[in-house]
Amino acid sequence: MFMKTLRRVTILTILLLFTLCSAAFAANAADLTNVLPEEPGSELTRSEFGAMLVEAANLQPAGQSAQLPADVKADAWYANSIQTLLSRDVLKGFADGTVKPEQPITQAEAVALVARTLGLPQKVSAREKVQLSIPNQHWAYINYSWMISEGLLTGEDAKKVLTPQEGADLLTKVFGTADQCREINDKIETANQNITSLRMSGEMDMRMNMRQVGEAQDMPATVSTTVNMDAKLVMDKGLHMVMETTMSPGSNLPQQSFTMEQYMTPEGMFMSMPDPETKQVTWTKIPDSVFPNMMDLMKQQTNPLPEEIKNLFYYRYLGEENLEGKDVIKLAYYGEITDLSKMIASLGQLGGQLQQTLDQAQGLLQSITYVGTMYVDKETYLPLSTKNFSVITFAEQLQGQAMPIDSMQVAYDFTYSDYNAPLEIVLPQEALDAEEVSLTGPDSADSKTEQTAAVE
Repeated sequence: MFMKTLRRVTILTILLLFTLCSAAFAANAADLTNVLPEEPGSELTRSEFGAMLVEAANLQPAGQSAQLPADVKADAWYANSIQTLLSRDVLKGFADGTVKPEQPITQAEAVALVARTLGLPQKVSAREKVQLSIPNQHWAYINYSWMISEGLLTGEDAKKVLTPQEGADLLTKVFGTADQCREINDKIETANQNITSLRMSGEMDMRMNMRQVGEAQDMPATVSTTVNMDAKLVMDKGLHMVMETTMSPGSNLPQQSFTMEQYMTPEGMFMSMPDPETKQVTWTKIPDSVFPNMMDLMKQQTNPLPEEIKNLFYYRYLGEENLEGKDVIKLAYYGEITDLSKMIASLGQLGGQLQQTLDQAQGLLQSITYVGTMYVDKETYLPLSTKNFSVITFAEQLQGQAMPIDSMQVAYDFTYSDYNAPLEIVLPQEALDAEEVSLTGPDSADSKTEQTAAVE
């Protein structure tokens, strides 16, 4: 059960991290004080900032309307904004159930609302360490770490009360490049539809934070995997990857390093890796029922994403640079998925095994956050590189069984090249002759397959 769970987790991580490649865009935040019904005072209130945030981020209510707190009247000019923020879990309120709409908003409160809107991680501090004057036990410490490391804020003064202009300036800095991003992404989307082949290389670091429950009671608190990958993709031929993999299961267990080769083609999925005991490299055919149809997935990568998915993400224009002799556009992106069923419904056109795999994920994942940057060739509008950091949180139980993984942190840094080059994907004869591994056979076979799938 434990290793099968790891396999499913890994499949879903790969699908959800790499299938979603577009983002949504906020409204123009040029003059946000215009959303206020009257001239604001010298101090910005919580309700005023909330209304400006809804406008700047173009936020829509999530699902059914949230019940208004006792201190917000239904006919208040800001009632709809409060309902929207509550429905999206952006506004939390106070322990007594109120939101104190007329209370001046502090910088820490404003930063928290913006960070939640963007979907910045709420349990893990930014990977890039920043110097903060507030202690790391402060309730807004994680939000500040991300906002400052992402260049959305230059410093922190948690107790400072914002003026209307300061609130508008913050929101404009975060959401104000919407028009530029929309135009750039339209061109990226068009360029992606014409891709026939490409190369991808880079490194991925995955860290699983374990719960010592059930069959995982003897597992270490964390399991880390580093993968150096070189891959080539041809849309009508498939995907070939070579992965140098290092697993670090904890201080009490030895580190494992090995090379894994993988083909995902119309003929199926094939994998080679050394036997843990004999070190002999053998090829295996993975049953079609284990993995989604990768050809369908690759085709989906070139198709426009549904609007429901785009509306979960934000992009920010970071300017232009010269990268290895090419003029490039630099974009930051942020997003969070908390309703997997809604996402699955919007991807309903996928069909086949990919859809089945995503359907099975409901109830497994609680949330996925995305924070990243990408460089885009200004001439072709094709991505040249991407850096992404994601935090995936899991339910405590899956189908009545204790879920052994609490969360997963995934960081990858990939470069893309050889777009539309005459690349070839040719399955070696050893792969074509490989036996298909039975997932219901002896423990040794099952274990070998699970180890393989768990580090993909």
